[in-house]
Parts: sequence; structure tokens; C-alpha cells
Amino acid sequence: MAVAKMEMINIIGHFDYLDEVCKRIVLSESIHMLNAINEINENNFPIMNVEDINAIANINYIRPYNLRNDYKEIEKKFNLISGIFGTKKKIKFEHFKEEYKFKEEEEFINNLYEMIKEKSKEYENLKREEAELDNLITYIIHLKDLNFRINDILNMEFIDFKIGKINKYDLQKVKKNYENIPGIVLKINQNPDYSFILIFYPKAVENEMIKILNSINFEEFKIKFKFEGTPKDWLAEIEKRKQEIEKRINELTDDISEIKEANFERIEKFYSRLVMENRIEEIKQNIAVTNEFFYLSGWVPAVFKRRVKRSLEDLEEKLIIIYKPIKEIREGLAPPTYLKNGYLLRPFESIVKLYGIPSYNELDPTSFVGISYMLLFGAMFGDVGQGLVLFLIGEFLNRRKRRPNLGGVLARLGISSTFFGFIYGSIFGFEDVLKTYVVKPMIEIEKMLIYSIAFGVILLSVGFIYNLVNCFRNKDIEEGLFSRNGVAGLAFYWLLLYYIIVKVENIRPIISSGAILFLLIFNLLLIFFKEPLANLIKGEKRLYRHSASDYYIEEGFGILETLLSILSNTLSFIRVGAFAINHVGLFIAFETIAEMIRNGVASALMLVLGNLVIIGLEGLIVFIQGLRLEYYELFSKFFKGNGYEYTPISIRG
Repeated sequence: MAVAKMEMINIIGHFDYLDEVCKRIVLSESIHMLNAINEINENNFPIMNVEDINAIANINYIRPYNLRNDYKEIEKKFNLISGIFGTKKKIKFEHFKEEYKFKEEEEFINNLYEMIKEKSKEYENLKREEAELDNLITYIIHLKDLNFRINDILNMEFIDFKIGKINKYDLQKVKKNYENIPGIVLKINQNPDYSFILIFYPKAVENEMIKILNSINFEEFKIKFKFEGTPKDWLAEIEKRKQEIEKRINELTDDISEIKEANFERIEKFYSRLVMENRIEEIKQNIAVTNEFFYLSGWVPAVFKRRVKRSLEDLEEKLIIIYKPIKEIREGLAPPTYLKNGYLLRPFESIVKLYGIPSYNELDPTSFVGISYMLLFGAMFGDVGQGLVLFLIGEFLNRRKRRPNLGGVLARLGISSTFFGFIYGSIFGFEDVLKTYVVKPMIEIEKMLIYSIAFGVILLSVGFIYNLVNCFRNKDIEEGLFSRNGVAGLAFYWLLLYYIIVKVENIRPIISSGAILFLLIFNLLLIFFKEPLANLIKGEKRLYRHSASDYYIEEGFGILETLLSILSNTLSFIRVGAFAINHVGLFIAFETIAEMIRNGVASALMLVLGNLVIIGLEGLIVFIQGLRLEYYELFSKFFKGNGYEYTPISIRG
């Protein structure tokens, strides 16, 4: 339930082992790569501590790794082969266990590509010709009863013709303006949408005819084939040609199938190995090299350290591997953040990441977000039946649609909604089915609103505590002790709440009202003078980062903002109770309409519709309102989100 501890790993080895080391790193899926040149320049790469004098001597010739292998061309060829063969692109780890040389794999794909390229090209051309012949038939078949030689028309010296189709609306335009068309228009057939027409016109007016045909949306069919004889003869020749094409296509299909069967296993392996080579190239972009050695640097979570050691153990004698804990790393180099949460809370990491990535020294807010968000949503949307529906939707998204983040969050919110449904005694909106309940939102409105604000106070207080821990970790005295989200702000907040409760409930205070007011003013002054006080404690020569006048003007408005934000942050949680009441009220509206209909089936359908609207529409609104409370009221107290995510180099991308 925290940010995982990181260590820096540095590897030095002879160039001969580079590819094998890179391959092992990819398969371990544990190392977040760093630029080795930068780390050497910043003295984070402990070269001077290594035992191999040759590795030290070579340091003068160190440079980035510039030899690049571009696999785009071979990938393009593989994609063509894969498309023709219909093979699935699937990575299998067993494809890396046996020895192989990728150069030989490339040569195999190149040879296979040349073998099927011409067959594939011929196949595509034949399929295209077959489609064009089918299209030609749709026109020629309308001329089959006419006794003339098509070739004679195609070869006329002064007259040209066009054949095509026109929709029925534009055909009416042709009929009305027939006298303005410099040619003969013959309708040869029609269907409900189109009429097929044949147009004869003098070649001298071709430009004018083209303009007219464009204006009536004429779709011309260009005859690309030359057969002999009448339309019937053409149809016979077309059919004969189609049979030849079909025969040749079958031959090509059989040839390709044989090639596929003979090479299928190796093609399947090639995809995994191609992905591996691309990942190796990604690693090489970050390494440093000399003429003999390579230098590699990265981050590895402490929990994965054993996995990395196991993957490199048989190469340990050939490599120099050094692990550096965070305390030995130069200041200013921030490790990546790897969030480590259990099954229940893991889906809520997506909500945290939408706002930002926790920095390495920040507390992971996932557990706080997960628990608080489930409670907020359940309180606003408490219903046993509707909660179970949300749970089922979440499980469907998680298991069937492979959406573990959204599905996981919805499933857990559904469980929370069901839990609060038992507290409210509500199932699919009906509040008289479950006889046991704790509170009825619509009846005990005042109690619901008070509970909501009290719950908000608890969550805001936890937010303050999270900020104190973060400031302690980062040794930030100003923010931790004197800011409005630090000790002074928390003390002011609790004292103010206590003072309000004492006055409203008219109870006897533990300390006098005057003492409380004094402490309130004292804490406001601490907030107002936070920068000079913090710098005084740290022994800084300058009490103000900028001019004192600018600071006090800014902090004057800051005090006003502090008072307003405390009020708005707390009252903002009143929406939790308001939405719980609204949830009941919305179903009452649908229930009233169902009673007014006075029809058994129609009334039942109205109640079903009401539940669907509530689950879909109100569920979405409550989901957004819960996010708003998390992001604006809680995260603003303690979460900066300035980190960057741990992204290990992995075969899965």
C-alpha cells in the first residue's frame, strides 16, 4: 500500500554479451532504463569502484551507442506475410528459450517474402479483375437482348457512348430537359433506386456532354475489357474468363497454404523475436559504450531485485553488477514511482494517476482514495439492487472486456452501494421491502446532512495528516509547520470546528472562549509569517525569497483564501447527504408516475425505466461528484503528483 523502494542498478560488461544482457533485462520486465551517459557525467555510475581495470581504462573513450538497427522494413514484410497467412501476432516466452540468431531469422523472412510476393500480387490482381468482371456483367446483362456488336460501338469514329447509372430523381431532370441534351439517351433497365442508361453523342460535343452528365450525377462505368461479338457473346466470354480466374486463384491459394504449413511455426516464432529485437534497441538507446565495453544503468524496485539477479546469475562472472540504494544517489535525481497496492485497492490507482503520479518521497494516496471514494459513492448511491447491478457491470468490464481499471472501480463501488443500501433499507428504490435499516435519508434529512459534514471533517483531517507526513519526508519546514495545510492550518481548523460546536450546541468548553480565539489568531499569524519563520529556523540569511512587501500583500490575500477554503471544503461534503436524499426522491418520482399509469405491465416498465435512468444517469453524476470531492477538496491538501511512473522495459511493451 505504498510507493515501492527503488535501487539503481549499474551493469558493465564486454560488448560480446550486450545483446544477451539486453534480452535478459527485457524478459525480467523489472528495469526502468536510465541514460548511462548522463549518470556517468553526474558521477552516479560507480566506475571507479569496479574491479576490472580495463573497464576503467576505457572510460576515456566512452560515448553513446549510435549503431542503430532499423527493423521497419522487415516488420513491413512480416506484416504482409502475416496478413496473407492469417497468423496471429502473439508473444510466447518459449520462443526465447532456444538459441537463435536474428540475422538468420531476418534472412528467412526476406526469402519467404520473395517467395510469396509475386503469388500475392497475382492473387490480388486476379481478385480485382474478378470484381471488375462482376461489375461489367451488371451492365452488359441489360444489353443481352440487343443484336449488335459492342466492338463496333467502341470503335466508332465520330460517335462516342457512355454507359452507367443515374438515380430516379435525376432521371426526371433528364426527361424534362431532353431537348437540351446533344445526344441520345436510352434507358436499358432499372431497379428501385437506379436506372441504367446508354448515351450516344457526337465526339465534337464531348466537353459539353461531360458537364451535363456531371450536373445530373451520372455514374459512368468504364469498359476496360475488349471481347468480341454481341452482348450475349461478351457474357459468355466473361463467364469463361471468370472460370479461368477462379481456377488460378484456387491454385495460388493451395500454393500459399502449402508455404504457410511448411513455415507456420517459424513465422509464429519470428513475431516474438522481432518484438524482442525492438525492445533491445530501446535499451541500446540509453547505454554508453567504448570500443570493448558497454555501460548500462536503470532503476529496479527492491521487490524485483531477486528476479533481476536470477535472470543474470549465470552471467555474473562476466559482468560487473552494482546496486546503489537511494541514499547513495546524488541529490536531484528522482527515482520513478512504482505503486504497490493489494487486490482491493489496485483499480483506484487509475484515479490517482488521472490527477498525477506521486513523487518517490510522497505517500501513495491510493489506499485513502480507494476507501474514501467507496464510502462517498456508497453514501450518495445507497441501494442493494442497483449496487449489485453496478457490481455485475464492473465484473463484466473486468473479465469480458479486459477493462480492469474501470471494471474494478465500478465493481467495488457497487459493493459499497449495496452495503449502504442495507443501511438505508433500499432495494431497487423500494424502501419497504427491507425491514431493517439504520437511517432513512428522506425522513431524517437533518441527520443525513450533519453526518455528511462530519464525514467530510474526518476526510479533510486525514488529508492534513497526509500532508504532514509528506512534508516530514521532504524536510519541508515551511509547508509542514506553518502552511494552511500544515500543523498551523490543522490546529486552526480543529479549534475553529470546536469553537463552532461549543457555540451551536451551547456546551461548556474545556478551555475558555477567549483562549480559543487567542489560539485561532495565533495560528493565523503563524500561517501569515510562514516564510520568514521557516527561514529563521533553517538559519537562512534571507528571510524572504522575494521582497517583503510583495510577500505580505500575497499572504494577506492568502489568509482570506484560507478562511474561505476551510469553509467551502467542509460545506462541500454536504452534497453527500444531498445526493443520498436526491437518490430516494428520484425513484419516488418514477414510482408516482407508475401509480398514475394504472396498468400492471406499463407500471412495471416505468419502474424498470426509473431504475435504469437512476443507475445510468444519477450513477454517472455521483461518480463525477465523488471524483470532484477527491480531487478538489482532498488532493489539494496534500497531493502534488509531480512524480513520473515506473515503466520497465518489457516484452509486452
